[in-house]
Amino acid sequence: MAQRYTAVAVALHWLVAVGIIYNLFEALVVFDDNTPRPAIDLHKSIGITVIGLVVLRILWKIGHPGPKPLPGLKVWERKLSVSAHHLLYLLMAIVPLAGWLHDSAWKGAPTHPLVLFGVIPWFRMPLFGGLNDAGKDWWHEKLFAVHQYSSWLLAGLVALHIAGALKHQLLDHQPQFRRMWFGK
Repeated sequence: MAQRYTAVAVALHWLVAVGIIYNLFEALVVFDDNTPRPAIDLHKSIGITVIGLVVLRILWKIGHPGPKPLPGLKVWERKLSVSAHHLLYLLMAIVPLAGWLHDSAWKGAPTHPLVLFGVIPWFRMPLFGGLNDAGKDWWHEKLFAVHQYSSWLLAGLVALHIAGALKHQLLDHQPQFRRMWFGK
């Protein structure tokens, strides 16, 4: 079995990582009630792109399993790593999907088309089309809560993931970074 991830897996990992970290930072640190529309639109564009990239990552991972865990990991480290990765994949799907659903339930959606990166017209999920404004507001609020709270959980898990990688690389002196980077 390979000791490194494939170039495709590495590229997808870093594209998803950059998208998620940017959106988490923007949403959890920068956004407020005065956030300009272009920043919100960019956030939506990146989130929807992350959904697509995560689907590609999962499909790639099915056909191309990664390397075995590094030797010398303790049983609890292995279990924590596997659990954290499963939860990361789940949240990488839930967070942007909840955001997309939240946006789709927005009563102002008909007058504000969703255009990815200002270029690609995109659809909203048609689940809320038959609701009145009060019903849309209810779903908009509930889905925002799911999006927000799962984002905080994702942020904590990303921090744990980074801390684990740093621990294995710097403290355990294992070639952790080489496995998820381009080149040799």
